[in-house]
Amino acid sequence: MVNPLDMTLEALQNAQDAIDEIKVRKNITSEKQTLQDYDNIIKHLEDSISDMINAVVLFQKHEKAL
Repeated sequence: MVNPLDMTLEALQNAQDAIDEIKVRKNITSEKQTLQDYDNIIKHLEDSISDMINAVVLFQKHEKAL
């Protein structure tokens, strides 16, 4: 059985990896619309990371029940 906390931690790492990759791509492109889209993607991913961190806090609070 897969632990949902582990799955959430993996999702956090994947989201951070995606942000890092998008930042690299931002350095390569000069198209204004693409740069704006990348900034929006990063913002949404950072917001989701914040939400997932809140979930991890709750998971840890009830870790024994999981």
